[in-house]
Amino acid sequence: MTNKPISSPQNPIFGELKKLLSSKGIHKQNKFLVWGQKFVAEILKDSPEVVDTLILGPGQSGDAKSKLDLSSELYKELDVFGTDSPILVCKVPVLSKMQAREPKGMELLVAVSEPSNLGAIIRSSVAFGVQKIILLKESASPFHPRSVRASAGNVLKMTYEIGPSILDLDLSLQCQTLALDMDGENLSSFQWPKNTFLLVGEEGRGIPKEMKFKKLQIPIDVRVESLNAATAISIALYAYSVQKVP
Repeated sequence: MTNKPISSPQNPIFGELKKLLSSKGIHKQNKFLVWGQKFVAEILKDSPEVVDTLILGPGQSGDAKSKLDLSSELYKELDVFGTDSPILVCKVPVLSKMQAREPKGMELLVAVSEPSNLGAIIRSSVAFGVQKIILLKESASPFHPRSVRASAGNVLKMTYEIGPSILDLDLSLQCQTLALDMDGENLSSFQWPKNTFLLVGEEGRGIPKEMKFKKLQIPIDVRVESLNAATAISIALYAYSVQKVP
């Protein structure tokens, strides 16, 4: 812990911290930021092994092996969500590459590029017992600031793997995968398999027509064109969770 807060925006330590506000900086440093007094406290208590540094603004305190004090001006530059509480620098977990295999329980194949939507999907995945999220090439990072924030502190409660592009999913994987699509079978009467992959495609583009996924439709009022990805996947995961065999 420094005796005097860092106050210069040219300070190299602060410069590296600011880079963690972008996907590029997160990928380069293998670190990410967590905001929110409750979420920071939970990680410090339950997952101290992922903690790198606790960042403190004026008048703030916290218990961690490594602490860093910032001046009011520099702290506000990092506190992009206006939490006015300590910010945590965490280590990005090592993510393994997906191997050809059968699904175990519910696993998501995610190609969502909007970080906030991905964070909301992570939150629902933890809530409804998803075993794993496979991040396809098109996906945002779950450790992007907006993903972390939208996950409501659940980003570290999920297991992730790195997958290929949605366009490179092999046929055997496609045959084991369900996908949400307006032309699919009605979700309300669908009998879920115990083990399955569920594809979350990019909003707007939808599912590539030439691919062999079994499609499921969420029936909605004709006045609404579609649901956003996070809402649709939450409905599907709830339907799976109430029907699945323990």
